[in-house]
Amino acid sequence: MQNNLNIRGEPVQSVYSSFRQGKFIVNRRYQRKLVWTLAEKQRFIDSLMNEYPVPLFLGVGFNHATRGSCFEILDGMQRLEAITSFIEGEFPVQGQYFDLSTVAETNKLLQEGTLAQKTPTLPFESCSKILNYPLPISTSTYTSVTNVDETFRRINTGGVRLSRHEVRQAGAISEFPQLVRRCAIYIRGDASHTDIVDLDAMRSISLTKEDLNYGIKIKETFWNKCHILTEENILASRDEEVVAHILLHMLLKEDAQTSSRFLDDVYSDGSALAIAASDAVLKYGAETIYKHFCFVFDELRKTIDEFGDNLAAHLYTDEPKRLQNAYQVLYLSFYELLMQKNRKVQNYRTLAQALRGIATNCMGELNSDNKWQQRHRVQMIHAVSGVMAGHFVPREGMDPTALSWVENLENILNQSRTENVCYDFKIGLYSLGSKSDFNHALLSKIVRTLTAMCNSHTGDNYVILGVADDGQDANRHNQTYGSRARKYDNFYVAGIGAEAAKFHRGIDQYQQFLQQCIEKEPVNDEVKRQIQRNVVFVKYYDKDVVLLKLSRVKNPMRYQGQIYVRKIANTDPIPIAPDDEFAFFDEFREQSTRYPYQTN
Repeated sequence: MQNNLNIRGEPVQSVYSSFRQGKFIVNRRYQRKLVWTLAEKQRFIDSLMNEYPVPLFLGVGFNHATRGSCFEILDGMQRLEAITSFIEGEFPVQGQYFDLSTVAETNKLLQEGTLAQKTPTLPFESCSKILNYPLPISTSTYTSVTNVDETFRRINTGGVRLSRHEVRQAGAISEFPQLVRRCAIYIRGDASHTDIVDLDAMRSISLTKEDLNYGIKIKETFWNKCHILTEENILASRDEEVVAHILLHMLLKEDAQTSSRFLDDVYSDGSALAIAASDAVLKYGAETIYKHFCFVFDELRKTIDEFGDNLAAHLYTDEPKRLQNAYQVLYLSFYELLMQKNRKVQNYRTLAQALRGIATNCMGELNSDNKWQQRHRVQMIHAVSGVMAGHFVPREGMDPTALSWVENLENILNQSRTENVCYDFKIGLYSLGSKSDFNHALLSKIVRTLTAMCNSHTGDNYVILGVADDGQDANRHNQTYGSRARKYDNFYVAGIGAEAAKFHRGIDQYQQFLQQCIEKEPVNDEVKRQIQRNVVFVKYYDKDVVLLKLSRVKNPMRYQGQIYVRKIANTDPIPIAPDDEFAFFDEFREQSTRYPYQTN
């Protein structure tokens, strides 16, 4: 291992400037969430003000193609976020806010209206003391991704700073831990387009308590709303423990166990159980398992919605005990009926009624003082499945995930916060107002934009119809169709149902028309078929939303014979000049395999 270690003191002001330039990177593949409370942030800033020593910041230096020298954070993410959010006026210390006029970057944002000065302000001398504080930063340059993972593991596996499951996760990058993390994110909703995100983006996708004015509120997550896990449990990644146990039962069946020690072994790199779990993921396919997991969760969630969020009050007629285990049994009972027996829910309301008191009646072992074992879990799954079976009917035809499962729209909207160049939103295909003509140019622009996204960025790229990121468009849609959009975060979900009904007599005809329009677009057949196969209609509450997805393939995509790129969100794609195509091809190939570290 080559390790060029550099330890230096860097003033807070310089660190903040690097932050504004996007030079601090978080790898969500192993880095934990932003978990500091407001009080913890305030105590840390107070330490800087009083010039107390602070721990070393550890990271890996790498050269980014457009941002130059960058720093991937291995230790110190909470502290760096506390510094940058305090400087931007997110919270006070000792009742006073940072004076935005003392830093050129924040003063510029203040003048532009991006930031607002809160009062009372901290005295100039105190602000200067913070800005001049030399943060101890250790930067290493590695030639192997494995070494970065191992560094993180060694920093964070002392068993004191992290919860038990976070210790398991530290540096765990094999197939099974990554599948667990992905499934858990689906339920929590803290999704990002890629694992590599800016430190600034972590605020919008981190789980937070009520005292912080950013991110996804823990109280609004499924786990907390349903009283399955406390806020502290979720911050300690106990939700991922529950998901891991569920997935292990799905994958290993009778060989799975229910104990924490078993989970420790599964997460121990190179152990027989770790190999068995990862081999099972490879056998069935991570994408297939993920879709099955999400589909079953969605069906269970629809049933829970019929009786409200208090799962404990509905499942028990006496004092609730071991609700996390009861949830495992309930989920796996749904999995048995939906996936293993290929059935579907006949009526969600009557099924919900059948679940009343089911934990008390069918999960008696949970009330004992004995540790529950796999045989107990299996017995309870069979008992609960037997009660529910009469409310499921045989499913005909295709795999249910091909028909019923769709990516959670809210997760996609959350992802667009961190990688907005990969997403575009259109409120519809018809002009708003009295004329209401079909906008042929807009459809062509959508297809051109999808190809440009793929030429500019690896992974999946989306254009979503029926969603606006502008309140003015939502208001115009409301005036045109008399249909009010449903607001989610900064997005307005208006749906395409109104224009489908007005111009095509319904969704089915609208879908056929859309496919016919795509067929006429000037792209090659491979691109055309990929777009057509990935037109998905999603029901979001009472709104019909259309997802058009296109994924990068081996070679660049051409539109009308030209290669388009899209570097900035909400801008028209631009074509590559013929003389620049050779350079673009080199960049395209390099980007397709790029990871923030050199691998040679």
